Amino acid sequence: MSIRFDLKGSIVYVLLLTACIVFASFFGGLLPFVLLYGILLLLPVSFIYIILNYHYLSVFQELNVHRVVKGEEHKLYISFENRGLLPIHEMELILHSDRCSFSGIGDNESISIEPWNKVKLTPGVVCRYGGTYEIGLKSLGFTDAFGMMKVVFKVPYSFRAIVSPKVTDIANEYLDIENIINSTGSKSTIRREEIPGNEMRDYYPGDPLKAVNWKVSARLSKLTVRIPDKLDTRTVTLILEASNVPERMQDMEYLRRRDYFLEFAVSAVWYFARRGIPVYVIYPAGKITERQVDSYDSFPQFYSDISGGIAYRSDDEKDRMHKLVQERRQAGDGNETRVIITEDEWPGEGFCVVAG
Repeated sequence: MSIRFDLKGSIVYVLLLTACIVFASFFGGLLPFVLLYGILLLLPVSFIYIILNYHYLSVFQELNVHRVVKGEEHKLYISFENRGLLPIHEMELILHSDRCSFSGIGDNESISIEPWNKVKLTPGVVCRYGGTYEIGLKSLGFTDAFGMMKVVFKVPYSFRAIVSPKVTDIANEYLDIENIINSTGSKSTIRREEIPGNEMRDYYPGDPLKAVNWKVSARLSKLTVRIPDKLDTRTVTLILEASNVPERMQDMEYLRRRDYFLEFAVSAVWYFARRGIPVYVIYPAGKITERQVDSYDSFPQFYSDISGGIAYRSDDEKDRMHKLVQERRQAGDGNETRVIITEDEWPGEGFCVVAG
């Protein structure tokens, strides 16, 4: 809760209070003292009225879907119910406009609610950042009848959205595919060499004639073609060292950094998955988790996990991840390429490091 006083209203109040004191001092009697006590009690009575308004107010808000994608518009349902005997006059709606864009409702817009009545709003909302954070209505502002004092309360019921990042190409410039693909290591399940190998199979209509092995075909009395060998790749490991910031300290700088971190991570994994290159991803999902992504089919599960589950269950888990990163930064055996993304290093040069 915070209390703010309007400068003009406060000046008017002080002048009225001074006038009533002078009036009561010089003239005395019932009327001057009634006015004086009325002015003196104006602020405490107004404050009590505001407290009662907030106490008997119910607020509920939710999205029309469980998860959203950054940049997409969805309906936000907000309902207010005044369960008290006192009317709520010109209650100010303070929105999370620093992280969301709204349509159909304005920041600092005011509404009034009669006793035992409900008000429902259905504005559109667009989340600007990937991650998990509170959206919609942030707090409520109540003012006294003369506009001298404003009391701001945190909204009784907040809504925390899971916002999936966009899949873009922002990681491409960091990932040199020529240094990652090698002639030894694991085999790709999709990509093959350009020239035919030693593996054989029967000829099928549509196969290029240059792939036919004529000597083997003559010996077997049937057309036989050579199949290109599976392309060898190095093992690729992507390590996501997320920051560990308590919820109460997650400011706008944190949201911007987490948004870029998530978008970069999913874009990096997509870079490999769409090329059929298996990538082992190590990331915190409560505990340190490892997942292999090697195709279109395995990418959606990783995308779902990272959108709403990047977090550490304890400080010890964060320390383990940091120790793992320090170990993997050292030179390896040559069969593994490690891509280390450190959220706390954004936007510095150490944000994305390719090692191995």
